[in-house]
Amino acid sequence: MVRAARSAVFCYDERAMKIVVGKHMGFCGGVRRAVDIAQKTAQGAGGPVTTWGPLIHNPQVVGRLEAAGVKVADRPEGLEGEAFVVSAYGVAHAVLDAARERGLRIVDATCPVVIRAHAVAKQLADEGYQVICVGDHGHPEMVTLKEMLGDRVTIVHTREEAAAVKITGKLGVVSQTTQSLDNFRQIVGDLAIRVRELKVLNTLCPAITVRQEETDVMVEEVQALLVVGGLGSSNTTRLAEIGREKSLPTYHIETADEIEPAWFQGVESVGVVSGASTPDWIIKDVLLRLQDLGTR
Repeated sequence: MVRAARSAVFCYDERAMKIVVGKHMGFCGGVRRAVDIAQKTAQGAGGPVTTWGPLIHNPQVVGRLEAAGVKVADRPEGLEGEAFVVSAYGVAHAVLDAARERGLRIVDATCPVVIRAHAVAKQLADEGYQVICVGDHGHPEMVTLKEMLGDRVTIVHTREEAAAVKITGKLGVVSQTTQSLDNFRQIVGDLAIRVRELKVLNTLCPAITVRQEETDVMVEEVQALLVVGGLGSSNTTRLAEIGREKSLPTYHIETADEIEPAWFQGVESVGVVSGASTPDWIIKDVLLRLQDLGTR
């Protein structure tokens, strides 16, 4: 039986264990768009199409795409087929050039939220602001931003890194779209007391932020937290971090097969949240597995 439980969650009541499920689950709009584009490109191509690295950060979805003709390359020699599909996070210009040199048609599946975030950062730089972006070093979104702006942007991930940046004038601050809301807030607060002129533009993805906010609420109401999504997904990892920061038993899994019954011995309520690249079919399998455990 399903019933509403506050505005942020839905709740499954079972005989032995209550399962509280985040309201915002499954693919976000940008991920769904990228997967749809890749699938349609593969269907219309005369042969395989290629992405550079995974299209999205979910191994199970990437596996299904590969079976449908969307191959993953990690070196220039692997760029082959009729078309090259740019991942949801963007791709470096050198990779695009290599794909073109090998005769591949470019199909851009970059998330519109990422495109906007890059445009906002560039606007700040063009207006003469020293730009700091709060993000994960090496993340494709940050790699492409750094390529775009070069020395005009500094990527920081921690408050300590931000404190080490030498500020030379007016400062503009943006964020990786999948960054932690709390981390962004703390770094902005630290920077605000160091400058005379500060311009902060919120480039966090709303679909990511709302999941973090829901998880903040949920961890106060449950005895364990189950986070469903790719282990390499930064936005999914953020949700697990929220539970662990509250010292709540937290389990980050990719599929239902990873669930251990021992995790829920004596647990009366478990919260379930998912990253923005987690497909509905995986979430359904997880909930069915939990319901089975909860009624034994």
